[in-house]
Amino acid sequence: MKRVMIMAVLAMMLLPAAAALAQEAAPPAGTYLFPPSDVQTVGENQQVLNPTAALGVAIGLGLIIIGAGRGIGAIGSHAVDAIARQPEAGGRIFTSMIIAAALIEGVTLFAIVVAMMAL
Repeated sequence: MKRVMIMAVLAMMLLPAAAALAQEAAPPAGTYLFPPSDVQTVGENQQVLNPTAALGVAIGLGLIIIGAGRGIGAIGSHAVDAIARQPEAGGRIFTSMIIAAALIEGVTLFAIVVAMMAL
């Protein structure tokens, strides 16, 4: 569990750096990384696709989703175990579980937005 959380935090911290490095290494204007059919043209400005940034974002999004899924799964699993041991504390345990899951969802949504902005 700790390893997954550490990996998710590292992925969130390294995504902007990877995107910045990918943008610095962008080719000069007018050159293509793909055939012209893959390049989107908007007026006179050409946007060149960068496969390195896309790969970094895809890996980062995968790690984000895996980390969030494992975290929420662990919260649910431990909450069910705790309620099974002490049924009278079920309401408080359930409330704590929902709050922790909501916090994980918030961080996950923020990380997904940051990853998409890096692309």
